[in-house]
Order: sequence, then structure tokens, then C-alpha cells
Amino acid sequence: MTDLVGYQARESWMGDEYVTLGDVWPAVARVAIVGLNPSPVSVKAGHYYQGRVGQRQLRRIGDAAGWNLPAGVTQFEEAALDAGFGLTDIVKRPTVGERDVTPGELDHGRDVLRAKLEERGVGLVICVFRHPVEALLGEAGRPGLQVARTASGARVFRMPGPFDAADKAVAVMQELRELLDQSAGV
Repeated sequence: MTDLVGYQARESWMGDEYVTLGDVWPAVARVAIVGLNPSPVSVKAGHYYQGRVGQRQLRRIGDAAGWNLPAGVTQFEEAALDAGFGLTDIVKRPTVGERDVTPGELDHGRDVLRAKLEERGVGLVICVFRHPVEALLGEAGRPGLQVARTASGARVFRMPGPFDAADKAVAVMQELRELLDQSAGV
């Protein structure tokens, strides 16, 4: 067995064991950042969102949350934990992209994700891409705060697409900034 690095973990997923990224939860999780699944690049590095697109999305969240990370920082877990943010994915099996995730994995992951959020009393879920919104609310919604809430009552925010027009992304991220400012005690 090889040693694990960073936030790598050995986890069972639907009957098979994988080296993946383990969930990152602060003692009190007021916010959860949820992605589809870990990429092989991120798993190899032992840190969430190590690809170019993931870095862009996490940098946006960090900026909205006021994490004040230096330009060269690529690892966000400690800043997230310090701010009461957890990190997890719907599917724990690493894959290159959404086309490699099966509908059965999404169904299974949805139930697991809902239980994790409810168990921790998470008040706000930031969905990095559309998939977690679909899993939690049954539809992808539009970027920004969703009208519907999770079964446990958490608010759901969908990030803008990583390649959305700058003015659209700025407006959506301003909405998140205001939401985080208002809900410091979520």
C-alpha cells in the first residue's frame, strides 16, 4: 500500500475501493462546496480542484468569501476549513469528466450527499457545477441562488460556468458575496 498525500483517502464506492479525495469538514460546517467528483489530477495532488477550471471556480469562491489567498496558492482546504466551509463531491470515484460518471453513481451519490449535509446541518451549499444542483433539487437551475432548498432546508447556490462571460460571472459572484456576508451565522 502506498502512503496517502494531502486529502487523499481510500474509500469504498459502490462496492469497489478507490484512492480518492476524502471529505473535508470543519467542526461546524456552515457551508459546503460540492462538486461532481474528484479529477485524477486532484487526487494525485491530494487536494481539491487542482485543474485549471477547478482552480478558477475555487478562486472565485475564495474571493467571494474573503479568504485573501495569495495569487500562487492552489490549495484551498485550510482556508475553507478556517471559514467553516466543507468540501465534498456527489461521486467519490475519480474520473476525467462527467461523461465517465454513470446515472447509477449519481443516484447513489445524491442519497449519500443529502445524508452528509443533513447530518452536519449545513445551511448553504455552493455547487461548483450544475450536477450537485440537479442531484439536490432535481433540476440544474440557473447560476446564482436557487429558489428551492434541499430536503434538509439548506440554501443552494450554483456557481457561474467557468467560461461564462465576465460580466455575467461578476454579477453571480457578487450575489454569492452578499449571501455569505448576510449568512455569516448560517
